Amino acid sequence: MSKRNVGFSSYIRDFLSSKIGLVGLIILIILLIFTGIALSIPAKVYVSWNNPAAWNQYPEHVPPAWLSIFYPGKYFTTEELSPINMSLYSPAKNIFVAIITYQFNWSKVLPAYNVYFITSSNVTPIEEVIYWSKPDGYTLQVNVPAGVFNVPFDLTSIRGDILSYISSITGKTPNIVNSTVLSSALFNSPKSNFTVIEQGKYVVKIEIVSSLPMNITKSRLILLGNSYGLMGTDYFGRPLDLGILLGLPNALEIGVLTSLVAVLVGVFVGGISGYLGGNKDSIIQWVTLVFLALPALPFLVAVSFVAEPNIVIEALLIAFLSWPFYAIIARSMALSIKSNSYVEADKLLGIPSYRVFFTHFMPRLIPITVAYMVLGVPAGILLAQTLAFLGIAPANIVTWGGILDAAETYQAQVNGWWWWVVFPGAMVVIVAIPFVLIGFAIERVTLGER
Repeated sequence: MSKRNVGFSSYIRDFLSSKIGLVGLIILIILLIFTGIALSIPAKVYVSWNNPAAWNQYPEHVPPAWLSIFYPGKYFTTEELSPINMSLYSPAKNIFVAIITYQFNWSKVLPAYNVYFITSSNVTPIEEVIYWSKPDGYTLQVNVPAGVFNVPFDLTSIRGDILSYISSITGKTPNIVNSTVLSSALFNSPKSNFTVIEQGKYVVKIEIVSSLPMNITKSRLILLGNSYGLMGTDYFGRPLDLGILLGLPNALEIGVLTSLVAVLVGVFVGGISGYLGGNKDSIIQWVTLVFLALPALPFLVAVSFVAEPNIVIEALLIAFLSWPFYAIIARSMALSIKSNSYVEADKLLGIPSYRVFFTHFMPRLIPITVAYMVLGVPAGILLAQTLAFLGIAPANIVTWGGILDAAETYQAQVNGWWWWVVFPGAMVVIVAIPFVLIGFAIERVTLGER
């Protein structure tokens, strides 16, 4: 009977011949590519994630843009318009006027989610007026408050004249005033009390008056859509696909670090315990069971109130509670190795115990250590995201659990914002798949299973 080659090259060859191992490796490479993309994103983006004001030009809690493929009339994306004409003139001494004209055709069955006006100049205007002309020929005049000159503003900043227009048609002021209500007044027909959309050509003119010569440095009209990106947005308008991407490096880092520490400590302690045997083994096993009996989640929650966590501390705390699982497995393997005749022969020859352990035990524990190190990554990620969901996470980092925590806080499931829950939750599962597949493949190879 031929002897099986158990060298490192044989392990690699057997692993590469495993279909599940290759699938896991391909998925892991894809995740690492996205991790590299996430790490290339400027640090200010990470910081701005927790600043709601940074996302005020994004539509709030809207579904993914790909829904427009299935429901083209119901969902649409944001449109950014440039002026079709811009004129500057001076009708009198020390009076300078700029007129910026936009034009667009609206064919959707719903109004824009919100409208943003972005206009800036080299001087501070003394007056700014918006003329919003509808397809039916009616023109609504809106005076812009002085407080928003030269800064981007939306419909809520100019709601006064729009609300007056609504009340003149309906005879009452809306109980709830938000961008959706204000946008309906601009896009819907007054003949239907602003319930039916007016499709056709819209013309928007912005008249800016100044006492000094003007130069318009920037001018854009943004019609916010009711869908955005691959995964939609949350309550603050933050793109969830960006949040998922920003959270990927943190998830992998804490998962790998947790598994690395927990498995190395557990395998070493379990191997020593099984090798020593007798009373020493009993003491080590008693300590292991004490750690194993600690309730992991309550313990971590309690510790987080004592020390402010960072990624390293959080990973070490999770590893502190995880190593007993691997110690028990390593001990059982060490007991099996200990019963071999070559171990007894080395003892009879007077070879020191530490040499026996590192010569016969650790080399045989290393392959299974690698397998469980890979299999332990998903557990570390899951526990870290669970803590983040409970509001316990390092400051100024983006986590999928934190996104789910925000979804729970703003009742995403009650309001039907399913994308806010589905995608972060799915990523916790997806990121675990390659490690499970690779871990199982390594375990098969190291145990000699075909």
